[in-house]
Amino acid sequence: MCFDRVRGDLPDTIVGVRVPAERDLLEMVRAGVRVIQLVADEAGRAGGRFFGDVILESHRRLVDEGVREEVTLIGGGGIVLAEHVPKAILCGLDLVGLDIPLLVALQARFGPGDRPGSEPDVRLPKLTHDWSVQRVVNLSASWRDQLLEILGAMGIREVRRLRGEVGRCMFQKDLEREAFAGIAGYEG
Repeated sequence: MCFDRVRGDLPDTIVGVRVPAERDLLEMVRAGVRVIQLVADEAGRAGGRFFGDVILESHRRLVDEGVREEVTLIGGGGIVLAEHVPKAILCGLDLVGLDIPLLVALQARFGPGDRPGSEPDVRLPKLTHDWSVQRVVNLSASWRDQLLEILGAMGIREVRRLRGEVGRCMFQKDLEREAFAGIAGYEG
């Protein structure tokens, strides 16, 4: 495993791994991995499922096995709106990595990749340092404000208390099941 080699070469360094979100995390945690970045596609899908469901399942499995406090979960892919951050943390992430929103803030242009299924071609305009920094600061500040608003509405004072608090949120599939159960034609 590459992780073991890197950890052996850098024993005083925190080494994380980046894996597809649908991967089983328990084996990695038992092997000593303590930082895991779960990656979904740009549409927020992981293994054909909604990223939030995959995060929630992974979080619950780690809790059930008694190892959740031993690992830091980072999420990335498909997180493109400010409200996605608190939702992802509610489902069990410790933090969220931003990629596409930063590129959009810098007015990147996205084109098709070289071949089907390849990463898109990303082109940035000519940027000045001060303008670029201000754009990233503005994005970060607005996302922070959104997170603080959600925390305040829930009566929570710090982000880490939000992690995994699914009892405080409503999921669309549960609301639809409650509202439409028993109605002919509803398939929940």
